[in-house]
Amino acid sequence: MKKLRLVFADDHPLVLAGIRDFFANDIRFDITACVTTPTELIECIIQEKPDVAITDLSMPGDTRHNDGLGLISYIANHFPQTQILVVTMMSNPLVIASLYKAGASGVVLKSDPPDTLKIALEALRMGRQFLHPSLMAPQTLHQQPADIQLASALSRKEIEVLRRFISGQSPKDIAYDLNRSIKTISNQKRSAMRKLHVSNDQELIVFCARHRLLD
Repeated sequence: MKKLRLVFADDHPLVLAGIRDFFANDIRFDITACVTTPTELIECIIQEKPDVAITDLSMPGDTRHNDGLGLISYIANHFPQTQILVVTMMSNPLVIASLYKAGASGVVLKSDPPDTLKIALEALRMGRQFLHPSLMAPQTLHQQPADIQLASALSRKEIEVLRRFISGQSPKDIAYDLNRSIKTISNQKRSAMRKLHVSNDQELIVFCARHRLLD
């Protein structure tokens, strides 16, 4: 059986060390590289051409490439030969659906048993998406409650801005991290607020917290 060639990306070196140990004696997989930034991940995909890129969703601080949904979309659009498996703490249906829409082939939660990662990789090996049994499949988004329906109108970029804003970042910091102008960030935030039917920052924070839209 041909080994599945993997590259891992996480901004915590200890996590990567644990990953290497976890896969060390499994002959089904070949870890070609472990990296800590989105830029390193992109460069590694170009050089190594892995079968699967396994990446954390949040790896801030990179000045060349965005993390989050922007990174997933970039890899999917520029390197279709590499499947994307996202490892994240976020279990919200809106975020999960957005990851699949952006091009992810599977999503695994950091709270899952370790073997879930290998189960997901076997699904990808067989050419199937890995749909976590406790997560909503993207095509069922319309079946969720009204709050999810409302939020489903948000664009990928608007979700990314809201995620960072709710976590405490200022528009200036968000603009810097995402390599956009402050005006663009402000416009995207206002657009998201209109779609969510909220009129100020406090209502926005309460709405997102109440419905766990960005967990």
